[in-house]
Amino acid sequence: MKPWRYKLALMAALLGVYVALAIFPGIMRSFGVGVSVLWFRDTHSMLAASDSAREGRDPFVDNVHDVAGERHIYPDWWFLLGRLGLSRADSFWLGGLVVGLFWLAVLAVLRLRSRRDVGWALLVCASPPFWLAVNRANPDLLVCALLTPVVPWLLHRRRWVRMLAPGPVALAAGLKFFPVLAGAVFFYPAATRREEQIRWWLIAALGLLLAWSLADDVQRYLAAGWLARGLFTFGAASVPLHSGVDPEICVDLGRLAGAALFGWAVLRRSGANPAVTDEWERTRRYGVMGAAVLAGSFFLTVGYLYKVIFVVWLLPLLLAGPAPGGTVRAGTRFCLFCLVGMLWGEGLVCAVISQWPGLADAHGLVVLRRTAAIISGLLAWGFIVPVVAWLGAEIRSIRSLRASIP
Repeated sequence: MKPWRYKLALMAALLGVYVALAIFPGIMRSFGVGVSVLWFRDTHSMLAASDSAREGRDPFVDNVHDVAGERHIYPDWWFLLGRLGLSRADSFWLGGLVVGLFWLAVLAVLRLRSRRDVGWALLVCASPPFWLAVNRANPDLLVCALLTPVVPWLLHRRRWVRMLAPGPVALAAGLKFFPVLAGAVFFYPAATRREEQIRWWLIAALGLLLAWSLADDVQRYLAAGWLARGLFTFGAASVPLHSGVDPEICVDLGRLAGAALFGWAVLRRSGANPAVTDEWERTRRYGVMGAAVLAGSFFLTVGYLYKVIFVVWLLPLLLAGPAPGGTVRAGTRFCLFCLVGMLWGEGLVCAVISQWPGLADAHGLVVLRRTAAIISGLLAWGFIVPVVAWLGAEIRSIRSLRASIP
């Protein structure tokens, strides 16, 4: 079967899954995915904040138009939506556009060569955390779509196109801060030393602009002390949080663990796979973007598990099998199993509980859900550690690539 037919099969299967969820939202509820009072609720919230700002209110203090009354905690760049003539009345079609752009990005990134690849991709992309992201039309979907062209632009044969690559990273960082981590892809050397210098001057200029524009927004976000709680959380501090440890201690320990793990990954001795083909070069650069964003999000804070949507950049690496030269990447299959277990475990536990409500009393249900969340958190570690180990090896290989820049 030709590769495009595998993509068509995946697209048809995903379409069937999400149409079924739209018609029968009770499926999502039974898997523990909270369904909002309206579809594309997060897109609606961004538009509500923009509406409040346009009316002279401060959505960072009182976002009166939000359906749940939640304050806006992201950069004020979102207020430009109002200047473009958009309001919360546009939330449905705009949220649908965000979701559509995300799936186009997924199809552009994935390289499917077999039914096995389609099966793994479906297990990931049709999992409950993805349901949550799509139901809410979370801005992370838009961020993923914005950043996906960065790799093709960096590998384009025309220099002026390669120079555009930092733009989407700066725009995405101005929307939600953390996408700046995707800038790790710029550690790969440019085609020439002259181009390398120009690119870093451009990145420095964009960095200064972001620092000037986002300084107040970053302070407000940090002051909010926001951490995801309950089911479907993602972060190094998630397991101790579910075990009742103090949140601040949990987050600090998670960051220390991340720094130690990254240091070990960079310094340890291991072979790195050389880039032999254009496709492998594309795969490894998407891998670095995905690894940097996911590992950074995991160790810096505790967010919701829909943050794992960025794993679509890593899927080509995980599904590729043997690397160029025939070297099998250690931990790839283990990493995939941990990923799928993390994505489905809590949802399946909730589904079992919903089908057998007499399974346990109220206290027993709390214990079951907490246990499922802790196991999911441990599986997240099983997924992240091999990813960071690969990222460290890739960074070491980049050093040798720099020596060959003409």
